[in-house]
Order: sequence, then C-alpha cells, then structure tokens
Amino acid sequence: MSYPRLENWLAEHAFGLYLSQLEQQFIRHQLSVLRFGTIMQCGLPRWQFQNVFAAESQYIVQSEQADANVAIVADSTALPWVQPCMDTIIWPHGLDMISSHDAAIAEIARVLVPGGHVILTGLNVQGYWRLFYKRCIHSRPALNLLSASAVVSRMQQYGLYLEEGKFMGYGVPGCFGKNHQAIEYMGNRWWPHLAAVYGLVLVKRTVPLTLTPQNAANLGLNSVTNMALKGMGCN
Repeated sequence: MSYPRLENWLAEHAFGLYLSQLEQQFIRHQLSVLRFGTIMQCGLPRWQFQNVFAAESQYIVQSEQADANVAIVADSTALPWVQPCMDTIIWPHGLDMISSHDAAIAEIARVLVPGGHVILTGLNVQGYWRLFYKRCIHSRPALNLLSASAVVSRMQQYGLYLEEGKFMGYGVPGCFGKNHQAIEYMGNRWWPHLAAVYGLVLVKRTVPLTLTPQNAANLGLNSVTNMALKGMGCN
C-alpha cells in the first residue's frame, strides 16, 4: 500500500529531511558490517545504498510502485521468492506504510536466510514529533504506527530477535539541522522515548538441533559425542 504523503515529507520537508539523514546514517553504519551477500531494500527507493556493498554482493530494491531505482515491483506481503534467499533486508519505514503488519513481517522472515538480518526504521508513535508534524503526513489510508517495543515483540513471533536498537530525531522546530549533535546527545541521555524515529537491527534465529531420546540411542555414538549431545539438550 502506497503512502506518498509520508514519502514526500521525508524527502522534501525540512524536518523530514533531518530524520531521513539520521536514519540513512544509522542504516549505512549497520550495513558496514553486513556488506556481503544478497541484500534487498523494501520501499523508499529514493534512499540508495549500493555504494556500501562489496562488488560481489547483489543489491535489489523492491517496491510496490515502479520506479527507475526499483528492480522488483511486488507487494511486501507477497514477495516473489519461493525459498529463503536474502542475507540482509533493509526496511525503512516499512511498518509505517502498511496496514497488514503481521502479514508483512511473516513474508520478510520467510525470504530471509537463517542468521540473516533486518535493518528497520520507523516513526515512533510515542514521539513528540506528533505535536508539530502529524498533520503534515496525515493521509488516507491512515498511518498505523507502532512503538519500537511493539515492533520488537511482534518480530519475535516470527523468529526475528533484536540485536541492536537506537532512538533518533530529538530536534524541535527551529532546533535541528547541521548543528544537531547536542540535541541528539541530550535526547539519547535524558528522554530517549520521545525520539521521532527508531532504528532496529534484528537477526533471524533458527531452531537448535535436538535429537529425540530414541534416535540418539540408536546412533551408536561414543561416550565423548554422547556428552556433547547432552550439552545440547539430548538425553
């Protein structure tokens, strides 16, 4: 589902540009250690990160709307891959711009390989920004925003677990721009939950290998191996 008003606000409004810069810095920093493999960006094709990745990596941009920067036109709840194949998924404001949160998260988790990462950013529903800018991005259909903690909780239901998180965007009207470091530092220290946006890094965990007692007994393993299996939860 398209939310052009939010996308345009992030690209054109002074405060939206301020947040976009902070979010892209966060994403680039996280990608600096995840620069190999197959990387897919879901949405916001104006944000481009191809210069971050190693030459042998594959960078794909997916969106619901055709664009010169878009390689795959598809709904985020019906991605065109049969099996897990993505090492890293970049999802800027993905949950902000969709009504079916669980369907989208399930699809993201499905195409992500075990041990793969999701880098996600979004508007903080508890942030002070709503007092000044909510009308700027009011749209139809209405945005269905979640708190960072709610996102983490939902992600866990699909095997995606938090590795790192950050709140960003504490500037108030007339107090952001090039010299925003001081207000960002104070916000992180004193009132983190009032930030305008959050950034999360999540990893897909797989179910650990556990043999049933019957199968373990029939393997004929030596005593050393049996001790190792006991440490993994086997009898």
